[in-house]
Amino acid sequence: MSWKTKSTDRFLLRFIKIYVSAPVSAVLVHTMPEMRPIVLTFLAACIGISGGIAFGLGLAWIGGLLAAVAQILDGVDGQVARLTDTVSSKGAFLDSVLDRYMDFSLLFGILFHCLRYSVGVGLGGVIFSPVWLIVLTGLAVAGCSQVSYATARAESLELDYRRPEYAGKGSRTTVIIICGVLTPFWIHFPLLALVYLAVHPNVAVLVSLFRLKRPVSSRYRY
Repeated sequence: MSWKTKSTDRFLLRFIKIYVSAPVSAVLVHTMPEMRPIVLTFLAACIGISGGIAFGLGLAWIGGLLAAVAQILDGVDGQVARLTDTVSSKGAFLDSVLDRYMDFSLLFGILFHCLRYSVGVGLGGVIFSPVWLIVLTGLAVAGCSQVSYATARAESLELDYRRPEYAGKGSRTTVIIICGVLTPFWIHFPLLALVYLAVHPNVAVLVSLFRLKRPVSSRYRY
């Protein structure tokens, strides 16, 4: 089981890695034992970024499918590394950096989709103008990046910080996938994803900050 997932994986991400990524990883290691995990890392990032481009071109359902494939491969690279005993801190760092580029591509792709189709749409009494959509995207970028950054920074400072589990990458990407795939039934589903991504990750980070406890070590002073 240890090769399928990491201790930090939670909820949807853990489910995807165990039941979807793991079978793919096992087949790859068996049929292509020379496959290097870094190749899979770059492949996942390229597919995820392509998903963002598809959203921006108005092909949201394709963007959702590409985001799903990227999410699966994002688990495969680490699993292959553990199965072939090629785990490295450099690979983990590269994976995290490329994940952020994939996040940004998907968010800006959704923005361009919404600017194309959802300007003037009303939800909950709010009429979404281009300015509103840009503000929401800015909030989404901030929230999604802070989920990872705040966790990593707290660990480096040895703070007892509770990671916002439900706003993790698996949950965020799953929302994007679902809204993208359902777009043929209602063109404004990506708008719902944008609203969710602008609100929930930021709220989750703020809640974790309020729960922040005293540092384990006293070597840091402000």
